[in-house]
Amino acid sequence: MAYFLFFLGILCLIVLAGFISGSETAVTSASRAYLYHLAKRGDERAKKVAALQENLSTSISTILIMNQFVLYLIPIASTLFSVRYFSAAGGAIWQTILVFLLIIYAEIFPKMLVIKFTVPFTLFVGPIIFRAVKILRPVTAVLESCAKHTLKLIGIEANRSYISEQSHRELRGAIEMHSSEGDKEEAQKKSMLKSILDLEEVSVSQTMVHRKNLKTINVALPIEQIALELSSCPFSRIPLWKDNPENIVGILKTKTFFRALQINGNDWEKVKIQQLMFPPLFIPETKHLLDQLQDFRKKREHFALVVDEYGDLKGCITLEDILEEIVGEIEDEFDAMTEGIKLQTDGSVVAEGTTPVRDLNREFDWSLPEEEAATIAGYVMHEVRKIPDIGQIYVLSGFKIEILKRQRNQIGLVKITPPPKSSSSM
Repeated sequence: MAYFLFFLGILCLIVLAGFISGSETAVTSASRAYLYHLAKRGDERAKKVAALQENLSTSISTILIMNQFVLYLIPIASTLFSVRYFSAAGGAIWQTILVFLLIIYAEIFPKMLVIKFTVPFTLFVGPIIFRAVKILRPVTAVLESCAKHTLKLIGIEANRSYISEQSHRELRGAIEMHSSEGDKEEAQKKSMLKSILDLEEVSVSQTMVHRKNLKTINVALPIEQIALELSSCPFSRIPLWKDNPENIVGILKTKTFFRALQINGNDWEKVKIQQLMFPPLFIPETKHLLDQLQDFRKKREHFALVVDEYGDLKGCITLEDILEEIVGEIEDEFDAMTEGIKLQTDGSVVAEGTTPVRDLNREFDWSLPEEEAATIAGYVMHEVRKIPDIGQIYVLSGFKIEILKRQRNQIGLVKITPPPKSSSSM
């Protein structure tokens, strides 16, 4: 009977070691997003697991302490068992069998089981580990302190910004992983999700309408002339300038102007532009789109003028521009593609020099660098360090770029041939 109880006790310790080992895998591999969803719906077990993942270092330390304690007891019990009931040869065979039992049932089997039933197992062990973390907190704190000081001695320090950046990359990886190849609808969803993540990294200078394409009106013009300009303009807000086009003194809403004209019985003399326009909102070109989107919401504005470090006008950005960064170009059924871009039958693309690099990357899922220049013309000139001539061909970042048109010192049209897609097979 004592023999059986001894053997049963060792088996129980192996099962306990497997349970603790599986708990470690469960806590680290469970989907944070799904657990957050369950926690928001009121699942108390999910809340506990989420708390464990929030402080993962302490959770893992607690699990390892428990696991090491059990693994410390197993060889002691096994040695006593073999000395009492086996000969020297029998004891050696028993220890060998025990090693295999530990590898299979304390490591491999529980981890395979957890991977198969991650969420149910995690929700089951979560409250248990949560309680253990509280009980062993003093011990864990001492051991973690020793580990952190050791890391500092060898020049390594915990960096929460790196953890945040890693989570950001994991989210991007999840978006890429869960998109179906060749499915246009899934590709569009993927592009939108990635664009949302990009908002905090993309500056307004990469998305703005350049001042060259900015429609402005001289505030000193007669009212009749201003009305004519507004009637032929497709925009709802027009910057007004005084003395020189870069001296923007106000923003005029087309709707406000014509409403005032109607109220005054179409009497031009009674319409005062100075009373209708409102102060312009100036923002730096380095501002990120996410910050600007939040400012638009906070200030209830839809339009801002972009200036450089010297205060010179660079262009404008609207709420619609930022929204199009997420959903893509808003086009009607007759527009086959983003304006200024034409796909050729050989797979190459002919694009105007003013085409934003981000539009090309979004349209064709390319990876042209976006950091150094906003437009494809700017990117080419930045890379080649000169204004290229018509007919010159460059290979930049794997893309073959041919200059088709040049107007004075500006690149007017380019032909871009993407690198061939490499297919990898196992």
